[in-house]
Amino acid sequence: MEGIGKEIMYSVFRMQKALYRLVREDAARVGITEVQLMILYTLLKKENIRLNDLAEKLNLSNSNVSGTVDRLVSAGLVARETSKQDRRAVVLSLTDRGRQAIQEAFNHESVLRKRLKRIEETFKEEEILQYLSIQQKMKDILLGEE
Repeated sequence: MEGIGKEIMYSVFRMQKALYRLVREDAARVGITEVQLMILYTLLKKENIRLNDLAEKLNLSNSNVSGTVDRLVSAGLVARETSKQDRRAVVLSLTDRGRQAIQEAFNHESVLRKRLKRIEETFKEEEILQYLSIQQKMKDILLGEE
């Protein structure tokens, strides 16, 4: 691979690495891993989600998410419940301790929050929206969803 395609790939890798590093720092402050924090945050945004839907949303394997969720349930941060719509399905939701962990991770000490705020202050809103639009279009092409 050469040229601009390679630069796009490396740019995305570097951005992902930077974000994971910041999430890892915030997660470590509350005694969890970055994957656990990402799961908690996803559950905050989408309550009562099935495990396979959670794995798909995070682009992780079911087995990876399943093991991580098991640890979160054991820690009292996540609850497993039978779905009200389908008694055969199990859904995941945050406990009060899980909500508290997210609040602590992303409080005023959050490095990620501070850096995202700096991005908002550095770029105009239309520049950020254009970046997000381009990124979405690239993702759709890469996944064959164009």
